[in-house]
Amino acid sequence: MSFITVGNALGCTINSHRRGWDGGICKNAETWNCSAKQQFRTDYCQQGDPRCYHIHIFEEGNPYCLIDDLGIGWLLEPYPEALNNQILLFWGKRFQEPRGISDINTRPKDYVFGAYRVKNVSPQKINEFKTLWKIEPYADGWTRFQQPYILTVYYKSIIGGVYLKEVNRVAIENMFEKASEQVKIPHPNWAGSKDAERFINFHANLPKWFETARENALKDQQNIVQPYTNPNPSKNFSSPPPISSRSPFGDLKNLEVKKTSPPLAQTKITPKISSVNYPLIEKEETKEKIKTLYSKEILDAVLIVSLTKNILILTGSPGVGKSSLAIELIEDQERKLVVPVGSTWRSREDLLGYINPINNEFEPTDFTRFLHKAEMAWRKNDKRTFMIIFEEFNLSQPEYWFADILVRSQYSDEQNKLRMIELGGKSIRGLNTTGSKVFISPALRFVATINNDHTTLSLSPRVLDRASIIELSLEPRTILEKLKLNELNEQQIMSIEELDALLKYRNGMFSLRAADSLKRCVENLDIDNIWNSLDMILIQQVLSKVRLMVGDPANDNLMQGLEDWSENYGKNLRKCASIINNWSEALKDGRDVIQA
Repeated sequence: MSFITVGNALGCTINSHRRGWDGGICKNAETWNCSAKQQFRTDYCQQGDPRCYHIHIFEEGNPYCLIDDLGIGWLLEPYPEALNNQILLFWGKRFQEPRGISDINTRPKDYVFGAYRVKNVSPQKINEFKTLWKIEPYADGWTRFQQPYILTVYYKSIIGGVYLKEVNRVAIENMFEKASEQVKIPHPNWAGSKDAERFINFHANLPKWFETARENALKDQQNIVQPYTNPNPSKNFSSPPPISSRSPFGDLKNLEVKKTSPPLAQTKITPKISSVNYPLIEKEETKEKIKTLYSKEILDAVLIVSLTKNILILTGSPGVGKSSLAIELIEDQERKLVVPVGSTWRSREDLLGYINPINNEFEPTDFTRFLHKAEMAWRKNDKRTFMIIFEEFNLSQPEYWFADILVRSQYSDEQNKLRMIELGGKSIRGLNTTGSKVFISPALRFVATINNDHTTLSLSPRVLDRASIIELSLEPRTILEKLKLNELNEQQIMSIEELDALLKYRNGMFSLRAADSLKRCVENLDIDNIWNSLDMILIQQVLSKVRLMVGDPANDNLMQGLEDWSENYGKNLRKCASIINNWSEALKDGRDVIQA
């Protein structure tokens, strides 16, 4: 399971149920907002039909959770044991009487309701088209929180699916530690002493269970070839245990329920670089580097572009490594050119050059000279890839200056005349050519990097239809591991992760550049401790990117999250905490927060 970090916990979102998940249906369910659709609450809950997937999660006698195949089948269908012995958290939106989740003004906070140590996951075949996955905990391996615990821990989505999240192990242990302080205080969410006993037992065994989960995940990684391929087609899954008599599907409970058979093993198809004309990646070492730094999915995407498109567009947050990846695709410096796009480019002359009115010669740019070099190699039967990298491709509208290249590069290798561009003038100055034409070699590949902010322009369908876009993303922990910042302890890493999770959609992500700056400070400056260096780097390269406008309703949740972050880490990151406090005061005073 290379897409899950070994040793961490998993989590998923559930409905915010009114009755404590004891198997009962909410009173006046139609008016209670649990996050399920209004029509569902009207047609099923209000009519006494217990089809809700989540009402049995903390049921005293037989707790279990149901997840739709659409949400988790991508993982469990090829590998049904993937969740066994893993720690699984359940969280949902904050709710209160009498209406449930509030729809007013801002998005409500997420609350953690409880957790499982997963014992078994089994498919429940409802009919030919519908399968549910039933998740059951160990008898001593489930608990609810006495009070819904505000979800302030860092989590991230798992590549490949839309339902499961990955949650940092240390953050979970810290959360249980804080929640344990409230155990002795009576609360209506707990029916009696058994709730407290279960929580104490879960908390006490959590470190041991995490180690078991780690060992299982490591073992599973060795058995899984790829996430979507069944690793063991010889397994024969017989009938599952019968669905509880309190089935969440009421009138469907008498249908035949049987285990779904795993799909037949699929043949793993990996494009061979040697068989691809003009590949984007020439060496196995580069492939392995991309797979290690980003993911196998990103590597597969680049290989597919080698087969299908002539233009690769890399997008992602600033500092994620778009330019570095583009430059490393080909090692030979003589066969690649970097072209910085200018914001003032309005015609092909900005890219190719212009006709000198004095001598009627065409004055070429480095781009045109590189096209000529690629053409000469092609004429000599050198079929190696030549690569042109456009930096900030959408800083100006590409159709203004790239249209000729865009069109000519689409013709087949044999259509030489159609791949020619007439430049004008009697000759090209400095190049040994007949006339003033340039040839777009079939071995030319184009790679472009783009950003999405107020300084750039959107790409038109004309460009998108001829290109493939790959979005790059790096988690802070991966960045720190790549740069071998081993001096940081777990608490410092978590402070970076959680701040990144809060600010990444406000352009305040922790980038490769920020990590590199932190590494230089740690290695070269005589600063008291790493916390002080981290404090300054987060101010200069993360918080400085954030803009907050007065009246934006999303600011409420963000500032609450930042204040919680300050409470957890402000003791060591005092300057960051002070700036966040200043932001809060500025917004209350009606002033925008604009970091220059």
